[in-house]
Amino acid sequence: MRKYSPQSLTLALLLGATLFWGGCGPKTQGVSPLALKVTQSAHSYLGTPYVYGGKSPKGFDCSGLVWYVFRLHGISLPDSSWKQANAGVKVSRDEMLPGDLVFFQSRGRVDHVGVYIGEGWMIHAPGRGKKVRKANLEEKYYRQRFATARRVI
Repeated sequence: MRKYSPQSLTLALLLGATLFWGGCGPKTQGVSPLALKVTQSAHSYLGTPYVYGGKSPKGFDCSGLVWYVFRLHGISLPDSSWKQANAGVKVSRDEMLPGDLVFFQSRGRVDHVGVYIGEGWMIHAPGRGKKVRKANLEEKYYRQRFATARRVI
């Protein structure tokens, strides 16, 4: 019997629901299969340690995680969050789709990035002593520091 990973089953369910129900439930209408694969890859690195300047599964910083996950799928991005904030096209918060990049700022400068996975959540590498994890964009910290969202897929 063939075994499937939880991530591949999630992707299949999301794609199936979109085709069958036309996007009822999670906002998947208009999401490219490539964007769903990117979010699936980001999920696979949950729990990876934060490493300043890290760009590999041994350890990631925020921009390194984004750089690596998109590179796995043939998408070339700069390796710093402030440079990534100029990639692709700008999208408003209410137009964000899974696979978009979300950026945060402090002192008027972009200094953090995550991969939007839908329903108000992102996957990111938060900082020293922490691991890659999910965070809700409505948490006060992220809501106050939201800078922009970009679509590169």
